[in-house]
Amino acid sequence: MSDNTTPLLSICIPTNGIIELIFPVLDSIYAQNDVEQNLFEVVVMDNGENSEFKTKIKDFANKHSNLVYKETDYKGFLNESESYKVAQGIFIKFINHRTKLFPGAIQYFIDFIRNNETEKPCVYFSNGVIKQIKGVAEYSDFDSYVKNLRVWSSWSTGMGFWKEDFDRIPKDAEFNELYPHTTILFNEKKKSKYIIDNTVLLDEIPVSHANKGRYNLFYAFGIEYPGILSDLLRSNSISKKTFLSVKKENQKFLIGLYLDFVILKHPCSYDLSERKESLNVFYNYNKIKAFAIIHLCGRVLKFPFRCVKRIIRRG
Repeated sequence: MSDNTTPLLSICIPTNGIIELIFPVLDSIYAQNDVEQNLFEVVVMDNGENSEFKTKIKDFANKHSNLVYKETDYKGFLNESESYKVAQGIFIKFINHRTKLFPGAIQYFIDFIRNNETEKPCVYFSNGVIKQIKGVAEYSDFDSYVKNLRVWSSWSTGMGFWKEDFDRIPKDAEFNELYPHTTILFNEKKKSKYIIDNTVLLDEIPVSHANKGRYNLFYAFGIEYPGILSDLLRSNSISKKTFLSVKKENQKFLIGLYLDFVILKHPCSYDLSERKESLNVFYNYNKIKAFAIIHLCGRVLKFPFRCVKRIIRRG
């Protein structure tokens, strides 16, 4: 920032320097000139090695006094948590480097901050993906919040949080390497209000799975994510009912991943090794494989999914 005022909003964009993605995102931010730029800052945290990107982003930053560009040695998803440490805003909003903002989105976040700055509720901006929620839903306890976030709590794109809450996390805390956002998302368990805002504010740039992460996919969703939920259960932060509900929905997600990338062999950049070992920790590998195969048969034969489930139960 060019002055000493504290911005209301920090927009944090971790990136590995893919020019074709991040500059359309930045353009979507700075096209929203109905918002005074001293009200927000943009933090771009770069852990890539693209020299062309580094030159272009520095030139871009020279034209926008509220853009902060930093480089980091932290690899993978930990780039995300590093961007939060740089942010100075009262409220921090994560933006994926392939997710453009719809017109009016920044003003929407600013209005949220102004309306909630005193109470500082936990909030998750789910961007229309939770079909069971229309508009904005409020909850009075952490357990209900986690249950209604469903499997989308594994998705960092909805993250938004108060800097005050982030500063309560110990400086030496180790952020989860695959899901660093959960260290923040699941840290505030005693708030009086939790909000899931399902308003559509973001527009994701289509990217092939062949050009996404290189992490071990089935370890990430078969072990690490349900392990995080299990830790919440063991600490009595969520109920067994909530744990089982989210775990079951995650199984459906795993079935879809198995069908797409193992059976149908859709191109992807993920590591698909040791899937049997990963899927046998919290789930049953053979059951997931069977569900995926019968789901495929249901697609081909056009069975309703309820009929597919009946076939599996009989088997």
